[in-house]
Amino acid sequence: MGRNEIRLKRQKLSSGRIAKHRNYDELMARHEREKKIKRATYALVYFAIFAILMILLLAVLTIRKLENQKAKEKKAVYAESIIQYKI
Repeated sequence: MGRNEIRLKRQKLSSGRIAKHRNYDELMARHEREKKIKRATYALVYFAIFAILMILLLAVLTIRKLENQKAKEKKAVYAESIIQYKI
């Protein structure tokens, strides 16, 4: 059997193949419903990833800000001690 003959044999209508397409409207409705669920799932996953990244960014910025404040306080205390030492 050649390639074309095999393809034609596969596409030949049979009772089982015809039965699959009897409820075409129901199949299309189910397909649309599954597409919507899949799209909503992807949107939810992307939103969750974005939210987690934003929380991590805010945490890093807050920690950096606190470290800068501590460093400034140390410099101020060090400067005050030098001034007191000279007096």
